[in-house]
Amino acid sequence: MTSTASTPPQIAERLQIAILTSEQMRLHWVDEGTGTHFMEVVTPLEWEETADGDYLRCRVLAEGLEVRIRVDLIQNLPIPVK
Repeated sequence: MTSTASTPPQIAERLQIAILTSEQMRLHWVDEGTGTHFMEVVTPLEWEETADGDYLRCRVLAEGLEVRIRVDLIQNLPIPVK
C-alpha cells in the first residue's frame, strides 16, 4: 500500500480499504481528457501508480463498465475515519 507524493497517504489508505472490501462509493470526478464531470456509484477495483499520477480503476454500477479515474480529479474524496 505505497503511494506516490501526489496522493496523501491517508487518502491512498482509505481507497485501498475500499478496494479490499468491495465498498460501493458515490464519487464525483472530472474526466482528464474531456473535462466532463461524472457522479456515479462505483466499486473500486484497483489502485494504479504511474508517473502521471495515481489512478483508481472502478466499475460503474449503473452501466457495468470500468473506468480509470485520476485520483486528484475526484472532487469528493472520502475522508479517512480513525
